[in-house]
Amino acid sequence: MAVRKFSLVLYEKALMPHDWSKMFSDTAQLGFDGFEISVDETEERLSRLDWTEKDCLPVIRAAKENGVALQSLCFSGQRRFPMGSSDGTVVEKSLSMMTKCIRLCQSLGVRVLQVAGYDVFYEQATPETYRRYIHNLAKMTRVAERHGVMLAIEPVEKGVLSVQMALEIVREVNSPFLQIYPDVANMAALGIDYFPQIEAGVGHIVQIHIRDALPDFFYGVDIGSGIVDFEKTFRLFEGLHLACPLTLEMWNLDNPRYMEILGNAVHFIEQASNGYGQI
Repeated sequence: MAVRKFSLVLYEKALMPHDWSKMFSDTAQLGFDGFEISVDETEERLSRLDWTEKDCLPVIRAAKENGVALQSLCFSGQRRFPMGSSDGTVVEKSLSMMTKCIRLCQSLGVRVLQVAGYDVFYEQATPETYRRYIHNLAKMTRVAERHGVMLAIEPVEKGVLSVQMALEIVREVNSPFLQIYPDVANMAALGIDYFPQIEAGVGHIVQIHIRDALPDFFYGVDIGSGIVDFEKTFRLFEGLHLACPLTLEMWNLDNPRYMEILGNAVHFIEQASNGYGQI
């Protein structure tokens, strides 16, 4: 039987919310190897930043019982509290939250902390906000080094738009604890040819989001119905010898048919990959 050489990871919001044991059981049943925890802008998920070691234990235990790795954490909560903000109070809050998030990853045993490439989100971006973002990301990378946590920049729809832009930051900060977490759909939606972008990032890409998109439309596109050519994308990964974890990012928080939808998505990925990364 063929064995995948890469891990297939499931984003938390692809599932309807349940207790951790149920979510990890669903993840394993669908054939995923790992799980990506979400710490988004909601107060409920931001409160996870204040978890104690004791709070983390049930999550760790439930993951182990179901054979699911706590692979990564997506910290999209920084859209609300960006590191590049022109408001010093917001920046102070952002850095405090980031430090807490790094410590949370260490406590959970999470391997990769995804940092969105937004210098700001709800305020006007300027060259100063972008430089401030890089400066503060460098400071947080030193914190991550001390805790042994990998930070990875996700190129998004504003701010850091491409792997090449992320690579410039990675080279400037110059730490093995700051790398890149591309999302092929983000770049496709922006009209960026992500093939040479992925090729340029080889050696610094630690995880990849896979999902679909439409031109200038980033979220909620059923996999296989958008503009991402998955067969060619998997051939690209194969040609570049990429074996990093691939994360299926979907949003099914309010959809009771989530298991059916995800099962179809996994089947689609298996058909599109057609042996990529197998031994």
